[in-house]
Amino acid sequence: MGEIILNRMIPRLVFLLAVIFCIPPVLAESGSMSIAYWGNGGYYIGDTIIFDGVSPAGNSTAIKLTGPGLPANGVPIYDLDGAEGTANPVIVKEDGKWRLVWYTGSIKSVDKMQTARYYITVYDVNNPEVSAKTSVMMKKPEFFVTANPDMLQTGEYLQLQGTAEQGPSDIHIVISDEVGKVYRTYDTAASRSGYFTYSFRIDMPPGTYYVTISSPSVKNTYRTTITVVPPVTPSVNVTALPTTSTGIAADAGTLSLSSNPAGAAVYVDSAAMGVTPITLANIAPGIHTVEIRSPGYLTFSLQVTVNAGETTSLSPALVKSPLSLPLSPVTPLAGLFIACVVFLVCCAARKTK
Repeated sequence: MGEIILNRMIPRLVFLLAVIFCIPPVLAESGSMSIAYWGNGGYYIGDTIIFDGVSPAGNSTAIKLTGPGLPANGVPIYDLDGAEGTANPVIVKEDGKWRLVWYTGSIKSVDKMQTARYYITVYDVNNPEVSAKTSVMMKKPEFFVTANPDMLQTGEYLQLQGTAEQGPSDIHIVISDEVGKVYRTYDTAASRSGYFTYSFRIDMPPGTYYVTISSPSVKNTYRTTITVVPPVTPSVNVTALPTTSTGIAADAGTLSLSSNPAGAAVYVDSAAMGVTPITLANIAPGIHTVEIRSPGYLTFSLQVTVNAGETTSLSPALVKSPLSLPLSPVTPLAGLFIACVVFLVCCAARKTK
């Protein structure tokens, strides 16, 4: 019995030793610069890779990435849209050792990466010939997602398009900030081929957010980033007008707008300006199209002439949309009465035949 157990354990021990000796830290160096990482040299895009090494004392150390679809002179490992030849800085300790954690799911424009071998170079910025290079095989993950656009304003819509290698039917989406606070969660489904798409309105405050994609049937997750920027305040074209000490253009006019009911949206030359009642200064002299819109009411639209130094006032009473007008209580009864009369006439006509 003991011999059988021993015979079973020996192959397992041999395999374990083979794994240990086949996955040493990958090391590359040139002069006194070195770079290393633990692993078998293959990673999914979205994995975390830790690089470390030794750098000459007193230098400025940086790290960059080269590979398929990237400039020959490399780009920063965290920004594939970065200028060619630039790199991410590396913090070197007093003893010359350095370490950098590469969160490949947080790379800007990570969708440029392919299933291919990529080269990582660490070098002295002041003496580029002092460098070290290593390579890793990167593979598109079980999930791959593109956020379009990846930079947008609060209130705009974000579209996620992706694929899942194993074609899981359930896709779970989590939106979180940089400290891990979860803002939104969504669920959608993938097709048999693994394709999925999902759109939603951004209502988070400005900042950087992580979009994490997962599925109960898939082990790995995928993460990409989006940036929410403050909305741009629209303005009417008055930039060419000289201003006074008060900040108001010397030759500008003013629009004073109110409505019944109040709280209607105001548009001047198709630019959203706020809600009624509102006073708009710095309006360039000339003809402008004013629109006042409110749900359930017809849009009030009028071309008005604004004169320099004068205030033009509008206070329309909005007209309810015909579709929003309530029916008179008599209307349904009248309709029922007419239907009954038609029915009786038809019956009478049949009997006389």
